[in-house]
Amino acid sequence: MKTEVRVRPWHLALVSLTGGAVGALVFAAFTPARIESQIDGLMPSFAALAQEVMPAVVNINTTKNVPARTQRRQYPRGQDPFEQFFGEDFWDRFGGGKRGPSKQRSLGSGFVIDDAGYIVTNRHVVEGADDIDVQFSTGKQFKAKLVGEDAKTDVALLKITPQGKIPTVPLGDSDKLQVGDWVLAAGNPFGLSHTLTAGIVSARDRVIGAGPYDDFIQTDASINPGNSGGPLFDQHGRVIGINTAIFSQSGGNIGIGFATPINLARAVVDQLRTSGKVTRGWLGVSIQPLGPDIRQALGLGDTEGALIADVIAKSPAETSGLKRGDVVIGIDGKPITEPGQLSRTIATMPPGSTSTLRIIRDGKERSLEVKVGKQPEGGERGAGEELGRGDDEDEGNGSAGGLGLQLDTLNDAARRQLGYGREIVGALVTAVADGSPAEEAGMRPGDVILQVDRHDVDSPRAAGAALAKAKPPILLLVKRGESTVFLTLTPPKR
Repeated sequence: MKTEVRVRPWHLALVSLTGGAVGALVFAAFTPARIESQIDGLMPSFAALAQEVMPAVVNINTTKNVPARTQRRQYPRGQDPFEQFFGEDFWDRFGGGKRGPSKQRSLGSGFVIDDAGYIVTNRHVVEGADDIDVQFSTGKQFKAKLVGEDAKTDVALLKITPQGKIPTVPLGDSDKLQVGDWVLAAGNPFGLSHTLTAGIVSARDRVIGAGPYDDFIQTDASINPGNSGGPLFDQHGRVIGINTAIFSQSGGNIGIGFATPINLARAVVDQLRTSGKVTRGWLGVSIQPLGPDIRQALGLGDTEGALIADVIAKSPAETSGLKRGDVVIGIDGKPITEPGQLSRTIATMPPGSTSTLRIIRDGKERSLEVKVGKQPEGGERGAGEELGRGDDEDEGNGSAGGLGLQLDTLNDAARRQLGYGREIVGALVTAVADGSPAEEAGMRPGDVILQVDRHDVDSPRAAGAALAKAKPPILLLVKRGESTVFLTLTPPKR
């Protein structure tokens, strides 16, 4: 680093006025705050780092065999006028026959994690591929096989049979990343092989709706089509993310890219390498964030955590004693500040392991020990047992004055239509007025109000009475499809 100090005329005048050594001391004391500096090499060079890590970054070319198909006009199914008039086989007979089999090709990136030839990439890069070719920057090519893939994190693991020693890259610790840290994205954007771009960490913990365990690193390092599956390096050459997605209206980079944190991917890769599939921990709960109104209704102040909205029957959560309305604020001594954090933490735990939850129930903190179960195939939820109940009592229609809710009896016919068993008891919402407090709270026709202010309601009359005397914000527990959710209603001021 070279610093050039520019001496101004007033500096010399100050020295001459104060004289000799005293002037020199005054000059030294007062000029640093006024120095205009030119610093050579202020921006870092990543040339040495690129030479070190790029040999382990690979291009991934995939081929998918597309079967023969009939050549036909592009009308939606059932709306082709030729097929409607001449029959469904019109294009087979008169449309030039069938197109022959074809090959669909795609391009992505990946990186080698060890000498055995294991390569990490995105699942969407290799999904459905019949042939996978891997090419190094030296031009060497290998056939790769798919070891395993995980749709929920979009991570895939490939394996090649190397000939001698191959370059690898080390994995870093994505939990230590801070906003503003330098990062480098490597890959082959738009087919331009072995490209490196630099940027910074723009944000952490981004949720973009890509999957149930969204926890993306956001960066302005250029990520474009073809970069998917490539590594995101820190400035020490360690992989801290997998380039996965971009936000763009044009299809090209606009400075908003997303990478899967390597700490999340590492647990997935380890399982894929061992067994070819991923087994996740499971509690059997539905959770939701704590909004300001819910915090106020539950008397939580500024508490952060994950609100338990539903507990599946016979699940590990029910067995451990978790209940609707509990707020999880910690797990094994680590704070929980939002629902996604709890989901990701439980998912990484091996089934059969034991964990300690710190919760708030009825305003008091307590600890619960839970034995983590195995997540069922297909997701986080499971079917509850139908318990049975006595005959319904028809009370007719009702309304919750001033809230914009029209309520009716949840009878057997309504239960059948909504797909509920007779254990579901409450007040059926049949209409929500436009612009009303109920609409602002997110209520919908077909919702079933189960609780008002943490008290069960079994009819429109009971729900209306409870709503009338409740203090705002009014906490509701609502059944909606397979889930339950807490909502808050705030009546209009009179």
